[in-house]
Amino acid sequence: MSGGLTDPVAPARAVVIMICMRIFSGYGALVAALIGVALTAPAWPQGAQPSPEQLLAASIHADDLGKVNPGGWWDDAPEFNGRLDPEAGDALVTAVTAHVFGRPDAAPAEIATSLRLYARASDASDTFDATATGDRRDYSETIDGPKLGDRSRYLHQPADSGHEGGIALRFQFGRYLVRIDVGGDASTLPPDKLALLGQIVADRLKELDAGKLAAPALPNLAQALPAADEAFRPVLGTASLSSLSWAWVWSSQASELIVSGRLRALLKDSVRDAPVLRRYRIAGDPADIAEVTIMPFRTPDAAGRYLAEIKREDARRSAVTAGEGDIMVSPPIADVAPAYRADVRVGRYVAEVTCFAPFAPTASACGRAVKEMAERAKKTLPEK
Repeated sequence: MSGGLTDPVAPARAVVIMICMRIFSGYGALVAALIGVALTAPAWPQGAQPSPEQLLAASIHADDLGKVNPGGWWDDAPEFNGRLDPEAGDALVTAVTAHVFGRPDAAPAEIATSLRLYARASDASDTFDATATGDRRDYSETIDGPKLGDRSRYLHQPADSGHEGGIALRFQFGRYLVRIDVGGDASTLPPDKLALLGQIVADRLKELDAGKLAAPALPNLAQALPAADEAFRPVLGTASLSSLSWAWVWSSQASELIVSGRLRALLKDSVRDAPVLRRYRIAGDPADIAEVTIMPFRTPDAAGRYLAEIKREDARRSAVTAGEGDIMVSPPIADVAPAYRADVRVGRYVAEVTCFAPFAPTASACGRAVKEMAERAKKTLPEK
């Protein structure tokens, strides 16, 4: 799954986002104890570029929020967007967006951290200026807030009949541009508390450029993800994520993505380890990407029950088969779910394969790409 409040913009996730203000009570004292108060970026050393996985590590994660308000938070599927965003400019090196969701029994809350790495600090500065119009398009007003990094901009959208409300922070930190979006009732979140979230990211970026922030180790299951080849290259990023990422379904009744309570319970009881995800550029269709996620269930029966359940609940999965038969590709739903997708099972493992264009209309060639990648994934999935 990918989507939600993003920058760059990914396929729309129509979720109602509710954040309770008590999540952030006492946050200032906690963060001040964990991080310093330096609010400007250091001089940036020249050297090897950070990897997309390292950028992901610098983002806000469920563990950060759990220190303040334990329970109910999970890291959803990240977006590795490489240089795909056409509005980011030629100087963009890579871009990543991390999503944290919470409170799945009600309307899920989301905090999204978008990180862009540029070749030079001057490129990031120029883009900071260039994004002002887009930021005001996403949020109706700018507001005052503490200076963070080299330059910062606070954005606010009041809740009304047409908007659910939200607040965001954009800042430049050397070669990086960061945007943190927080939605729903947290549109009343004071800018100084939002700055504390930004400072967590800024301190991690400082560690990253000092060579002190490594990408998290991947589980052994990542070895089962297909490698890049002439058709699917380069790899844009690889990560592990929470099994709750697989609880999202497209509800035709609500006309939005929701967290299924039935799937959430099934995943809690039947998943053995963390799933893994890899995103690839499609060499023949530069605007499109392919994504493979592998879920390790405890038993083949549990994997089959999951596939049967998503076919019943998710309007996007019309072609799902519960067994290990032929690969079937589900087409996109116009104006709703732009991805082609296929689900493959081998024993207790399920691979979900999708193909879509994050910043353009999805090409019909994605249908063939999904089938080809699903066939590859079926060969690489473990047999036990």
